[in-house]
Amino acid sequence: MKIKNLLNHSILSLAVLSSLTVMAQETRKIQPCNTYAAMEDVFAKDPSAKARYEASQAKMYQEYLDYNASKLANKTASGPVYTVPVVFHILHQGGPENISDQVIINALSYINKDYARANTDANSTSPPFDASYIDSQIQIMLAHKDPNGNCTNGIVHHQTPLTNWNQANNATNYIYTWDPTKYMNVYIVADIIPTGTVTGNGIIVGYTFKPGTWPTGASQDAIVYRYDFLQNGTDPRSLTHEMGHWFNLSHTWGNTNNPGVACGDDGITDTPVTLGEFGNCPASNVATCTQTNAAMNGLNNVENIMNYSGCPKNFTTLQTNTMRAALASSTSGRSNVVSAANLIAADVNGTGICAPVSDFMSTAAGDYTVCSGQTIVTFKDYSYNAAVTSWSWAASSSATITTPTASTTNIYFPTVGTTTVSLTVTNGQGSNTSSRNVTVIDGLATETVGFVESFEASSLPPNWSIQNWSGGTTWAQTSSAASDGAFSMIINGNLNTSLAEDVLVSPVMDFENNANCVLTFDYAYKRKTTSWNDIFKVQLSNDCGGSWKDVYAPSAAVMATNSGGVGTGNFIPTASQWFTQDVSSHPNYFSFSSSPSVLCRFYFQEANGGFGNNIYVDKVNLITPSGINEITKHIKLNLYPNPTNGSSSLNFVLSDAANVKVTVMDIAGKIVSPEKVYDFGSGNHSVTINENAQLNKGIYIVNLEYNGTKLAKKLVVE
Repeated sequence: MKIKNLLNHSILSLAVLSSLTVMAQETRKIQPCNTYAAMEDVFAKDPSAKARYEASQAKMYQEYLDYNASKLANKTASGPVYTVPVVFHILHQGGPENISDQVIINALSYINKDYARANTDANSTSPPFDASYIDSQIQIMLAHKDPNGNCTNGIVHHQTPLTNWNQANNATNYIYTWDPTKYMNVYIVADIIPTGTVTGNGIIVGYTFKPGTWPTGASQDAIVYRYDFLQNGTDPRSLTHEMGHWFNLSHTWGNTNNPGVACGDDGITDTPVTLGEFGNCPASNVATCTQTNAAMNGLNNVENIMNYSGCPKNFTTLQTNTMRAALASSTSGRSNVVSAANLIAADVNGTGICAPVSDFMSTAAGDYTVCSGQTIVTFKDYSYNAAVTSWSWAASSSATITTPTASTTNIYFPTVGTTTVSLTVTNGQGSNTSSRNVTVIDGLATETVGFVESFEASSLPPNWSIQNWSGGTTWAQTSSAASDGAFSMIINGNLNTSLAEDVLVSPVMDFENNANCVLTFDYAYKRKTTSWNDIFKVQLSNDCGGSWKDVYAPSAAVMATNSGGVGTGNFIPTASQWFTQDVSSHPNYFSFSSSPSVLCRFYFQEANGGFGNNIYVDKVNLITPSGINEITKHIKLNLYPNPTNGSSSLNFVLSDAANVKVTVMDIAGKIVSPEKVYDFGSGNHSVTINENAQLNKGIYIVNLEYNGTKLAKKLVVE
């Protein structure tokens, strides 16, 4: 994909960008390549890595010089074709990031044309770089045997949360890498989350590590690339660019990720010293820097693929020599990758016609927990490695399968416990079976009326549970602070590791037989810094945890403002720093009103970097329906007419003077008319809703708050 196309990328909803200045105004910047920031992060964490890299680069530079000298002496006038076996690892969770094999095949065809000087725009390269752009005699071919000698088409689809790729996790991310001394590994992911020291909140297209950054054979010797820059029919030139780094090329302006800052040199004499471009495409005969090579005076290789310009299309002869010298080098095992023996082992010339590998997912966000006798789950085939000609579903524990020979089926789970679901897929080459366990829970509510839980027992209260997804620190009872009684639940952020996820889950509650019930809780929180982005959510489920909907998802800034502010000291809240939140006014809450089995969970994810500050939860309160009904009846709350095609009146009676707030939200939780605040005395009152008929047709939630009590009415505008 051309950098120009990157900047215009419609999936990212960005306007046409033609310069770094314009791009800086966007909510998220596009960083076309993050290779050097990723490398600097490695060096900062391990100073010996930089010494190793510099020694490797010195060795490879001498090998490059020797290659050039040998070529000039006509000893290697036409060297061998270097073939690189490649495997693509598609990391996905069943979303659009699970791109098709054909997208990969098309991209690889385009990339190979770049390296062969065979793409349709090659002959439009500006002089003198047109003559310098030669066939590199490098081809990248899909492997047809995996490291164990099994048949593969070279494209492996992995179900994993790692598709939201975090650069900070170099030690744990690369779990699917095939031996990098035998294969080029390319990870295709949904998003690349930068480390805190690199590009802030920028959208990173891709990155890799140049040879020598990691010890030979390290799993991190791989390319990471964002899926949506391979789609929409655009060319994948930025992946050509990342492969150039894997072949030891630098950016044309040198070893940084940021063009346009200072004149720089990539150490290759037939690429001019340059500032580098970011999305623009000036003429190639307009010099931007003083040249160290007189032959480059007055020139700027704007169109070079290792630039960030809007018109990349070429390599130079000496860039090609650099790549070929790298593939002949033992550094990072590159020479073994292209060796004759390895090409036979990887079977690059094979057909890649294999048996399929079975894989499937629940369409309910990949969850495998359901209520017995209440939930029908849809399962979808995500098999890979070959086309499937037949499917066969099976399940234990008397589960009922609606269409056992289809690629997608519904399954009904009547029995509490563990049910095993399996899928066998077959084609003319063979068959394969995969299985998943589904946890079936008794969805009978244990909380049938209102309750208050302040965590005063000596252990976790009955029917409450904790899910410690990341290990280590998690929710725990504490006596250091409480909003009610002497105890509360805490996650000690001072001990919590980067991106750790922890969940506190309530008992099953009956909303169906408790009409208009209201759910509130208290929390206290202190944000470590003003850029510290912990994630806190309150979510509900009516399928025993099979799927969840947010009913409260504030930003870290909002939480800090409501409670303890910002600071690094160990946070122990005062009475005034506890905040009471009512989640029942959220539009999603109303979708649970008729459910007899509702779970609530308090989800917390530690910010990137880890070791933040504390969060507390206390006094989880399901207010009994009789209380709400009494309040509603007492104030005679009514909204009429409803439905309406114009305005409605919110009518109520106050027994005492009160400060009253009225808001109107759409079903997405967005406030659609300004908050109105009134100081009313006792007596009858009326507030006009949709006074000027400004609301579009749809469903809205009208909230009334007074004396700490929140009530809501649904409004239908026709």
